[in-house]
Amino acid sequence: MFQFVRLSAVIGIVFFACLSFWPALDEEHSGPANVIDADTIEVGGEKHRLYGVDAVEIDQRCRRRDSAAWPCGREAAAALTKFLEGRKVNCEVWQGTTRDAHGRFVSVCYAGGDDISSWVAKNGWAVADRDANRLYNYTSDEGTARFLRRGMWDGTFDPPAEWRRRHQAGGQP
Repeated sequence: MFQFVRLSAVIGIVFFACLSFWPALDEEHSGPANVIDADTIEVGGEKHRLYGVDAVEIDQRCRRRDSAAWPCGREAAAALTKFLEGRKVNCEVWQGTTRDAHGRFVSVCYAGGDDISSWVAKNGWAVADRDANRLYNYTSDEGTARFLRRGMWDGTFDPPAEWRRRHQAGGQP
């Protein structure tokens, strides 16, 4: 009988502990989004880095086919802002708690039924992460943008990671 009481007490304590921590485990990342750049959005006061893509940086410039420079990073952010305008965004943090080196959640985010990373890649504002999980691998979306010469694929550009490295090293952006 004593073991039953002790087991019941342990189960009760575990149950109430889980119940008290449930809000932290079920933190919802949804609401209107504020676009920081084409692969970073802010939802509910938290910054989310879109999983599976690497978009042009906000200050990055690209070159059109006629060699004219244009602010592709700003245009990418403006296009994403327009796409998300008036829409509720839901972000699912990758593997539950993943944050990047800048403290942003790494997330798969949706606006309605639209995967935002897919939209960014398909519209030519990002390169796909070839190492991303196959469920969220946007290489075919990147290929569509490249074929249709959308966004940055309408000319030439430095891959965003290369642009960041050069910019951080003090080179010309």
